[in-house]
Amino acid sequence: MATQSENTNGTPAEPTSGSNVTVAGTNGDANGATPVANGIEATEKEVVPLKQLYEQSTQYNHWRYAQQQLDDMRNKVNQEVVSSIKQNLQDESDLRTAQGLSLDDLPQDLKYLTVEDELTLLGFYERRIVKIFQYWKLPSYVMATAVVYMKRFFLENTVMDHHPKDVMLTCMFLARKTENYLMSIEDFSKVLKSPAESILQLEFLVCKTLRFHFTVHHPYRPCLGFFFDMQAVTENMSKLQKVYERALTLIDTALHTDLCFLYQPSQIALATMRIASKDEAYDFERYAKYKFMSNKSATQKYNIQLLPILEAIEKVLKEDRRCVEVDKLVATEIDKRLKLCKDPARNPESLLYMKRKRGEAAGDDDDDDDDTSTPNPDKRVKLGDSA
Repeated sequence: MATQSENTNGTPAEPTSGSNVTVAGTNGDANGATPVANGIEATEKEVVPLKQLYEQSTQYNHWRYAQQQLDDMRNKVNQEVVSSIKQNLQDESDLRTAQGLSLDDLPQDLKYLTVEDELTLLGFYERRIVKIFQYWKLPSYVMATAVVYMKRFFLENTVMDHHPKDVMLTCMFLARKTENYLMSIEDFSKVLKSPAESILQLEFLVCKTLRFHFTVHHPYRPCLGFFFDMQAVTENMSKLQKVYERALTLIDTALHTDLCFLYQPSQIALATMRIASKDEAYDFERYAKYKFMSNKSATQKYNIQLLPILEAIEKVLKEDRRCVEVDKLVATEIDKRLKLCKDPARNPESLLYMKRKRGEAAGDDDDDDDDTSTPNPDKRVKLGDSA
């Protein structure tokens, strides 16, 4: 099966990856001598492959994973945080015992959230993003950027450290800025009835986790390109229009899966057009033959490289449980358990929190006397390096 890094050859919106360009050099003269310019001997012709525009993006170079990598990352973060919370609860218990304080309000026999629980809760809040942006009547790609920001953030963080509702609001505010649909923090917080301070408090952390990679490529534009391209071989424009509209709906659904980490936007767009064609009884194979199977070599490449990718995307859209909207009762039950899993090290009313704050204050005092001392970072949350 082809890997996710392979391209959809013939995508209308992107140049062909195999194109070559001569950037330097010339042939020798009639006597076979190599020409000299400004006293410097010229080199032979150097042919440099021209990369697709998407292959030069941060999304292509930094945010592509195999499914196993995604699973491993999420399991690792979840296990580290659960282990840390257990230790912090024990430390809090020891501090209270030492001071003769009650332990009654400390949770016992906690049922910590699993990776599946986290993904379910995230799916619920992702769809809230969709509904809010639809209410604002903003373009789909602005909404999609906010969802992708949130998905990227929780690859390296957990809902047990940062509640998805808080991160959701920050990602929405950030997406409006990066996609040039600006809204003041005062208006934003007023409309969503959330304190501006809590939204801004997480903004730098979100940006740092995103590695300051704000540009996100979505399947919407290549899907439009395929729609225009397919008009060259269609005899039924009304049916093709229905195929395109159905494909856009499938792209919205794909946003809630891991497809944005696994495949290129043009691959997802073509797969949704193929699925939509089946749903609308449209002859997609006629377009595939026109675009990708012009000769025997091209046909073989399509069947071996591209078709397995399209089938894999279709399988995800049919089988991934995240394609179905999360029931509010299910999300509420998970959220109740989440509140019990609160880390005492992040609770300003806990003895552990106050102890660590006193330690940080003492460290700051030491910094005034000795600039060589370094602060103690949060070792649990491993943020991505800046670009």
